[in-house]
Amino acid sequence: MAAVAARTGSAEVATRDSVADLAPFVPPDPEQVGVSRRQFFNRGIVAFFILGLSGFGAAVLAMLWPRPTEGFGAAIQIGSLAEVKDQIANNNGFLYFAEGRMWLTEYPSSAIKNAKTSYPPTQLTGMEAGVIALWQTCPHLGCRVPECVSSQWFECPCHGSQYNQVGEKQGGPAPRGMDGFAMDVTGGQLTVDTGTIIEGRPIGVDTIGQEPQGPHCVTGGAH
Repeated sequence: MAAVAARTGSAEVATRDSVADLAPFVPPDPEQVGVSRRQFFNRGIVAFFILGLSGFGAAVLAMLWPRPTEGFGAAIQIGSLAEVKDQIANNNGFLYFAEGRMWLTEYPSSAIKNAKTSYPPTQLTGMEAGVIALWQTCPHLGCRVPECVSSQWFECPCHGSQYNQVGEKQGGPAPRGMDGFAMDVTGGQLTVDTGTIIEGRPIGVDTIGQEPQGPHCVTGGAH
């Protein structure tokens, strides 16, 4: 011990007796561990419950929130069906209605039988009267889709998606046809409900069989 003291420069050297002063290891109480685990699961369940209630509350608020009475998101009275068809014809087959962010085109009566197997009644009402209302937004990445007068298709300049004159997908990366709106025709007046967006028809639906009428405005999209 003297040698150790000499090396360390201290007269105090730890001995086995001093080690005994350390607090002995006490294993955790299994019951206490179980309580902590139960608290963790209980808190997790409560958190999920609160999240669920929050989502439900948001859905209820969205349902109760008043819809717009005019402009996009509202039911828009377009006007006389006959006049709408005349305007479509006078605009090379495509009528853009800025207030509703929509395109209006004619739907051929010869294709109604095909349409009945692919379109919901909320769209068929207008289609049977000879028109279809399409949202201007490309379902691929949200670009505004313009008309192509030469091909008589809709052709997206962003990534080359192409749709026939009634919005059914013909080529490009879009996951489906152009989305549309619910329509109503009463007393010869056309109303388009832009608050009811109807998802475009799946890839492969082509009720009118329309080939391009001329050169494409966007290349690389067609099959």
